[in-house]
Amino acid sequence: MKIKKIGWTTFLISSDNISVLTDPLKLKEEGLSIPKTQTDICIFTECPEEKYDDKVVSDKRDSVMEICTPGEYEVGGLMIRRDLDDDFYIIDEKNLRIVYMGGVSKDFNPEKAKNLGDVDALIIPVGNGENFMDYDNLEKVISNIDPAILIPCAYKEEGKKSTGLKTREEFVKYFGYANAQDEGYVNLARKRVEEDQKSVEVIFLK
Repeated sequence: MKIKKIGWTTFLISSDNISVLTDPLKLKEEGLSIPKTQTDICIFTECPEEKYDDKVVSDKRDSVMEICTPGEYEVGGLMIRRDLDDDFYIIDEKNLRIVYMGGVSKDFNPEKAKNLGDVDALIIPVGNGENFMDYDNLEKVISNIDPAILIPCAYKEEGKKSTGLKTREEFVKYFGYANAQDEGYVNLARKRVEEDQKSVEVIFLK
């Protein structure tokens, strides 16, 4: 699976047969426009009350499938799961697993992040602030999930409406991620961490 950042908490997750776009309306809330994007599935933390964007068009399907409610959805070889009362998604393809937490609430209970199995990539907001988990809860969630790759999102950047957020530098310093990298995308098949490598790999997508 390939993960590419569109902006804020909006990511395009692609496999050979299917693609998933995360929370395109969150990007709009930040005053940002989404580029023309082809996808097969849109997942929403909150069910949309408006059309998300006419620039989001179908790729391999006749129309874009929208998912915003709890359940298990198998589409094109991907299994997408959202448990009842949870506001995050688990996306599986064969032996690869992505956990998307881009829209989790500020008071998210870290105990819900336990027993999620082997997680290859975790996408999670790291900006703290009034809408996101503080560093204490964030630390517990990361520890409970123990992902191979951590993909931060929703931190202080120029041009965003959200205020009072921590910067990526503050996040890296607080958590001690001295070897954080910048990349254009993540290919999980290439980046799969061996079992004997214990440290999380932090990648900021551009």
